[in-house]
Amino acid sequence: MILHKFLPLFFWTATASLTATASLPLEKDATVVFYGNSMLERLSEQGEMEAWIQLAHPQEALHLRSLAWTGDEVGNRQRAEGYAEHLKNLLALWPAQVVVLGFGMNESFAGDAGLGPFRSQLEVLLQQLVKQHPGAALVLIGPTAVEERSTPSGVDANERNRNLLSYSSVMAEVAKARQAIFVDLFAESQTAFANATEPLCSNGLHLNAIGNRLMARVIARAFVGEEALAGINADRLPEIAKAAARKSAFVADVVRPKNGVVYYGVRKRPDEYALEMPRYHQLINQAEADLFALLKDPAASFASVPVPTLPPLPLGKSKPDAVLGVVKTAAQQQAEITVAPGFELNLFASDEQFPDLRNPVQMSFDARGRLWVVTMPSWPHTVPGALPEDKILILEDTDRDGKADKCTVFADGLDAVDGVAFHEDGVIISAQPRLWLMRDTDGDGRADVKTELLRGVDVTDSHHGGMIATDPLGKVWLCDGVFHRSQFETPFGEVRGIDASTYRFDPHTGKMSVEWQSTTPNPWRMTFDREGSPFQMYGDGLVLDGLQLTWTPLGAYHKFAHAKVLGYGKGSGAASISSPNFPDAYQHGMASATLLGRYFVAISKLNAAAGPYAASDRLDVLKSDNPAFRPVDIVFGMDGGMYVSDFSSAIIGHAQHPMRDPLWNHERGRIWRVISTEKPVVKDWPLIEGQPVQALLELLNHPQDLVREHARIELRRQSEELIPAVDAWVAALNRSLPGFSQAALEALWIFESKGQVRPALLDEVLAGANFATRAAGVQLVRFQQDRLADPVGLLARMLMDPHPRVRMAVVNVVALLRPESSKFDHVLHGYQDANAALNQMLADLRLGTRPLKGRSVPVLEMAADTQLNYWQSHRPDGEVWAAGSGKTPMGGSNGTWVTTVDSIASQPALLSVKHGYVDIFVNGVQLLSTDSMWSSQQQAQFELRKGLNRLEITFRNLKAGVPPIYLSSLLGERPADIRAAATPAMLSELNAAWNIAHSSDAGVLHVQAVPNQMQFSPKELRVKKGAPVRLVFENPDLMIHNFVLLKPGSEEEVGALADRMARQEDAAKRGYVPKTTKVLYASGLLDPGTTEELSFSAPNEPGRYPYICTFPGHWRIMRGVLVVE
Repeated sequence: MILHKFLPLFFWTATASLTATASLPLEKDATVVFYGNSMLERLSEQGEMEAWIQLAHPQEALHLRSLAWTGDEVGNRQRAEGYAEHLKNLLALWPAQVVVLGFGMNESFAGDAGLGPFRSQLEVLLQQLVKQHPGAALVLIGPTAVEERSTPSGVDANERNRNLLSYSSVMAEVAKARQAIFVDLFAESQTAFANATEPLCSNGLHLNAIGNRLMARVIARAFVGEEALAGINADRLPEIAKAAARKSAFVADVVRPKNGVVYYGVRKRPDEYALEMPRYHQLINQAEADLFALLKDPAASFASVPVPTLPPLPLGKSKPDAVLGVVKTAAQQQAEITVAPGFELNLFASDEQFPDLRNPVQMSFDARGRLWVVTMPSWPHTVPGALPEDKILILEDTDRDGKADKCTVFADGLDAVDGVAFHEDGVIISAQPRLWLMRDTDGDGRADVKTELLRGVDVTDSHHGGMIATDPLGKVWLCDGVFHRSQFETPFGEVRGIDASTYRFDPHTGKMSVEWQSTTPNPWRMTFDREGSPFQMYGDGLVLDGLQLTWTPLGAYHKFAHAKVLGYGKGSGAASISSPNFPDAYQHGMASATLLGRYFVAISKLNAAAGPYAASDRLDVLKSDNPAFRPVDIVFGMDGGMYVSDFSSAIIGHAQHPMRDPLWNHERGRIWRVISTEKPVVKDWPLIEGQPVQALLELLNHPQDLVREHARIELRRQSEELIPAVDAWVAALNRSLPGFSQAALEALWIFESKGQVRPALLDEVLAGANFATRAAGVQLVRFQQDRLADPVGLLARMLMDPHPRVRMAVVNVVALLRPESSKFDHVLHGYQDANAALNQMLADLRLGTRPLKGRSVPVLEMAADTQLNYWQSHRPDGEVWAAGSGKTPMGGSNGTWVTTVDSIASQPALLSVKHGYVDIFVNGVQLLSTDSMWSSQQQAQFELRKGLNRLEITFRNLKAGVPPIYLSSLLGERPADIRAAATPAMLSELNAAWNIAHSSDAGVLHVQAVPNQMQFSPKELRVKKGAPVRLVFENPDLMIHNFVLLKPGSEEEVGALADRMARQEDAAKRGYVPKTTKVLYASGLLDPGTTEELSFSAPNEPGRYPYICTFPGHWRIMRGVLVVE
């Protein structure tokens, strides 16, 4: 037996002292498995926690395995489709004798209202873990406190700590009830924060290296006791920690493998899983053997231990394209590229001159005119057992003849690196799943400081989202592709993404936002025009206009190709054209690249007369018939030339080809340079780095976007003297010149990046002649609304702007701000617009502000008896069908299907189905609504009531029969003591029982507030004129709502009156129902989980009578109509 069955109990309380002792009787070969959020993920990576434990048991060969995952909560652990099967395989290899849980930090953002669900979800998770790890001892680790000194502005550290203490207390109580060890990191971290002379966190939330070191020892003490720790040679700790960290990195690689979509996901290939997954485990075993060897030999050093490697994989299967590319020499390739008249092509750099230039991806020019290149020879990711070879290169044309003559490796040893961007703090690198900040502090061209900025980007598919950019304010934009499930922990709360999503991240504060979600798959290159409008190239070859893509709640996606600017063919590269060399007619246009099926680089003009930008006058500047020409990215240099990174591969796309297909090119790469022959090439561009403030300010008038971008970056590096200098520069600007608005906008961007507002200058920009700068000024209101005197009035004023793009900017800003404050809904009061794009944006707002996707957890195994076999159609024929039979019902599969389940007791339940277009209702409450081309595995968590329960599922776009539908506990088992239809006769019996039980409801109208969606269900009711009406209004949502029936056409007027009531002291007592004759009938203000019945006579006049929720702000989207006939 590996672990003693009965363990001495040890409980950490809020008053536990640092000298307390305890120990777990760990025996030889014991396995310890960790679950939790990024705190345990980071502690495992650092290695010191494990080092303490291993040094206390040097002969026991303990196996520590972390399944911790950034963003995880006890009841919400997003994973890609198919991951549960992979997790099941891992657990089979790692039978645990000790299970450690670390939660509470992310959940605590729910405040007091979330404590009950947290407790119940923690209990469910513990039940699951006890089932998965029978006989294992349990250790619960509470969350750390928030450190006030490192907490960013806008976060109330005291309030956060009040909540964290409550959640920590729940964990302590649950641990005590289960006779489990509890480690109180909240109390320990507060003590450490108080005694520290420097910050122990990076953002108030996440421990830094010193904080991790302190908490690692606290946790280790819970395992081995203070006496054992005191006897450890502290000088040996760093060596063992390095070995533990290396092993933990290999564990992380197999827990969260890159390109899991191919290993086990939607596009799984079992042969590749079977071939490569054992190699991950071999690497873990090698690294662990090295760790054990160091434990046994006190004189051995970690530096002498080579990195574990494995023999090369055998050549994989080949799957050529119908038209196969041929990788030739650079000269041969150039000869077969067609160049448009008036342009000239030359080779800027290639692998032939610089062998490190292999498979270039993203490029960026720095302030000195040097080209930074991301190389990805690991594509699609490094073979397990090989050393990572991705790099960041700096290519320099020292004599400015249009050809690189110097190559410097800035950073190497990277895997799946896909992005580079410049920031005032350094160079930001995207290496899945993290963003890193790197700096060269000694001027040798190599990074010598590396700091993590962000983690949590999903790696399920390495070609389904990539490249990064910084906007005019210095914030970082990044993205996810389809099949991804990203989770980000920030000081302001958790941010999640499902499928194709684009994010904006502030490196200084850690604040992050989802900017938009689209059904269009796989966002890649971000580019910003002169006025800061964002555009993004998607893998399907579409460049989308970011201003038109309004914010929507999680799980609500813009339709495929919505906001399309252009779409010429599959690709990843796009660039706003700003070049002193390219033709004037194409300035402010768009360059784009196509690399699959067709192989060209085009430039297009852009026009925003209708509001959204639309492309025209396409000109194919470069074109090849050889598919090995793979133009991945495009940038414009200081010289005005257009630079194209060429992946140079015979095949592309690992969805179409095996990951280890020998046809992949891992050795070649080219950078092409295109110039116009009709205008001169710039040879002498401005100096930027190290220049005085006044010279940098003058560069804000420069016509080239790249120059202004780096001038802004350099200005943001300046200290206190910057702001007075900018004020003086603005005061001296000539208001009558055409470039004033742009110069003023540039100044406003600098002010905002330093936390300053200049309302008068903003008003000047908003009154300027250029619609694009006016729209950019409106966008600034989003970031300054908390410091402007009347942001609502300002936005309302700009909603009257004659140009539709400015009005689009207003709606875009309102969409982003209203989840934080309903007051911004006032901006759109009564607003209607004949513009088609604006109408769609307004329609998007009706999706609400609450997530459409609920919590999800990986269920390792769904018991066979959880399938609900028999369902009845809502069609008049009432057809009964067996779900999952594989056959198609006579009346078709689409539509609504119902069944009834009888439960002896109330209990948590999970309804699961695999289909992308589905609505799920339980007892009339809508739990889920999704229309997804990419996500098919759906889960709806709910409370199964005692007694009869009506389950309804509406399918759309089914091509065959009704798919299997499962009702289970959260553990994947059949819920206890339920009756579900096992035969058609039993279905009829249960449905009849439901109908009888609800016969008193005949003729009763039922309306509910849909949980998490800020919507009524149904949205339309029908009655006869003058008829008596019984209406039952139920609120299963977590927010308070009411039901208010109005006279026809009065919803805008009454809604505005309700909003104004928010400022009245007695408004809540009056239920936020205005005193007006336009209100016909109203319920009270219903708390969550309550019901009210209204009785009244239907109006005598036929018509459409709106009903709304008048809680301030809700009425704009929470609407329905009573049709009186």
